[in-house]
Amino acid sequence: MYQSILMDLDGTVLTPVNTVTDELNDYLKFLRNHGVHVFAVTGRTYQEAWNVLPDDFPAEGMVTANGMAVYVGSEKVLQHALPGELVETLINRARDERLYYEMHPISGGRAALLEDQSYFREQIHGKRPETVAENEWLSRLNAVNQEIDWKNAVTKEECSEMNKLYFFSTDVAKMDRWKKELSRLAERTPFDCFSSTRNNTEVIVKGISKASGIRYLMDYCHLSLGSALVVGDGENDLPMFQAAGHSAAMKNAPDHVKKQADEVTDYSYAENGLYRFLKKSFNLG
Repeated sequence: MYQSILMDLDGTVLTPVNTVTDELNDYLKFLRNHGVHVFAVTGRTYQEAWNVLPDDFPAEGMVTANGMAVYVGSEKVLQHALPGELVETLINRARDERLYYEMHPISGGRAALLEDQSYFREQIHGKRPETVAENEWLSRLNAVNQEIDWKNAVTKEECSEMNKLYFFSTDVAKMDRWKKELSRLAERTPFDCFSSTRNNTEVIVKGISKASGIRYLMDYCHLSLGSALVVGDGENDLPMFQAAGHSAAMKNAPDHVKKQADEVTDYSYAENGLYRFLKKSFNLG
């Protein structure tokens, strides 16, 4: 039996409407009571994660923002931040392209400039495009309507306190062009990008990933990564697939992600797939 479970959230733990089923939440509690360590590993920030997780979700710790911060319980034990000048440059470029962006500070919720609110709303108006997953579409709607801290301006000091930048477009071709632009910019000021879908990309510190985050977390908790099971569905999960003892891709994952996992779940995130997979894998009740 595995000593620990490390689970992605979007497309894995969370349903298409960004909730956790009672069956999964209860079974994770059951596993913890039987000595299995339970952790979440997400591209979301800590606050964003708890905005969608139930209050009694039994995670002992969390790797957030694709490895940019690590928590044990509610205590932050590791934190990285992007260079302030890089944040300014990328946000200005994104605004020139009228690209949806979010700045994610070390403390507090996501932010954007108030004068860009109108074109943000234009991009999420109307019917969801087929290329955009339902959970991602709902996240953008919630962000624009409720969660973004709309700022008149962002100071240089605030720019130096960002742990990730998120970019989104309903136009896959536009996002592909933006990713190429980011690759060119990264040659001058190194940083890494991770995408969970073709419609988004996130910028974090060079050399940081979900893999670096779980290595730090497991070491901090004196647990073996070789005895851990990791589960995910996106490109940003691939580094931790390589780092852990055993990996599983969700049925809803893209084919290139499935090919790099040790196994694939029988059911998708829309079919309570993680719960069914864990029940089969642990066979404890």
